[in-house]
Amino acid sequence: MREISNEKKKCISQKASFKARTTGRAKRAVKRAIIPGYGKKGTGFIKNPKRSMYNAVYHRTSIDTLKLIKNKKRTTQGQGNQQSSSSCLWWIF
Repeated sequence: MREISNEKKKCISQKASFKARTTGRAKRAVKRAIIPGYGKKGTGFIKNPKRSMYNAVYHRTSIDTLKLIKNKKRTTQGQGNQQSSSSCLWWIF
């Protein structure tokens, strides 16, 4: 039986849909059972050391400009709401 998708007006085969949903899962399960390091974190260095080192350096040295902007907004907004140190001492004692 075939369904017709409203967005693309394309026939979608149930058989192809099922195969697409299950094939990847089956292949991953087989690879996990056969290959000891498959899917484990940190094995990228063993597979491709050059790329792994490049990515490690890149992620540690690059700067996210959006985070800088958000942090600036937070620090400027929080400055007006700071309490004096004497009121903080009163709460401690």
